[in-house]
Amino acid sequence: MRKIFCILLFLSSFSCFYAQRSDSMATNNLEASLLTCSPGTEIYQYYGHTALLIKDLDNGQNYVFNYGLFDFNTPNFLWRFLLGECDYLCGVTTLESFLRNYEQRGTGVREDVLNLTSEETAYLFDALKTNSLPENATYRYDFFYDNCATRVRDQIEHCINGKIHYASSTKSQSLRDIVHESSMPYKWSYFGQDLLLGAQADRMASRIQQEFSPIYLQHDICTAYVENSEGRVRPLVTSSQTLVEDKDVTFSKGFPLSPKVCCLILLLVTIILSAIDIRKARPCCWLYDLFLMLLQGLAGLLITFMFFFSKHPTVDTNWLILLFNPIPLVVLYWVIRKERHNRKSIYHAVVRIYLFLFICSTYFIPQYISIEVNILALCLLLRSMSNHIIYTYRLRT
Repeated sequence: MRKIFCILLFLSSFSCFYAQRSDSMATNNLEASLLTCSPGTEIYQYYGHTALLIKDLDNGQNYVFNYGLFDFNTPNFLWRFLLGECDYLCGVTTLESFLRNYEQRGTGVREDVLNLTSEETAYLFDALKTNSLPENATYRYDFFYDNCATRVRDQIEHCINGKIHYASSTKSQSLRDIVHESSMPYKWSYFGQDLLLGAQADRMASRIQQEFSPIYLQHDICTAYVENSEGRVRPLVTSSQTLVEDKDVTFSKGFPLSPKVCCLILLLVTIILSAIDIRKARPCCWLYDLFLMLLQGLAGLLITFMFFFSKHPTVDTNWLILLFNPIPLVVLYWVIRKERHNRKSIYHAVVRIYLFLFICSTYFIPQYISIEVNILALCLLLRSMSNHIIYTYRLRT
């Protein structure tokens, strides 16, 4: 269905541009608007969406230029997504078709009419048409720095004959803060994004950087004004209206327990099993250690892969690689074998010190470390300490 949707968008754009080219080029009575769509419930909809609308007021035609098209069925899509090599498309459709999609989804659409001169609107229209041609439509998507919102902003700024002044003050916040704000209702997505985002996402973001979010871009555009070469000032937006009303969105509950609750349960189980091992003076719960090391190592595989090979922004500055890396998978066989045969493991002797230092240093690491990560690190520390206590006791007796 997504392939058919993309094909139909391209076909409609070409039919609009070429079958009625003479009519659209003959008129200067064009109007440009910023379209801002409310956030949805899918992970790629959390942040909303931005598009540009061009209306030909003489013949009633309209064109919606959408930089947010992609196809899940593209060959090797998941692999390219992990590598940060996803390609998005700029497509064209009619306003009616665009709004119908959001009405079915139940998310709102707001129109902000841009206060552009006829020359600026014509220049914007020509630039958008050029961008939507097959040879130009594909671009390399970057979540923070080159997405549907930043492309629309750049097109608006390029067509202005003058300078745009953004009147709104910029909130002192990071890119991670905006990610948190948008994914707050979805606890597991919230947790997963925190695992992958590195220290670069915690630096204070400028106004331009914050405008990767369509909601932030819409606010900045609505409060901006244009100053021409003669010093005359005009607001960038003349009027606003709601084209599609927001409906009550039913959030998918998914797994009933939040990551924090799951980690606290894991901590409680760790304390109980460690107490049992110490009481019996032998590592009876080696299966639990196997589970924890697998959990740590598999998470480490993903974070290490993203750290070294992915082109996604900020993932190559992720300090969590100190905790989540493939080392537990490498030594897993020998550690569990020694536990099963009731022998001392050098791994636990070293790791307990390492984990203690990691937990103590999280305050000084220049990256947000979630409470869930600290709880997981504490679980690993308790298991290593219990093993060390057991073998120390056996040596003394």
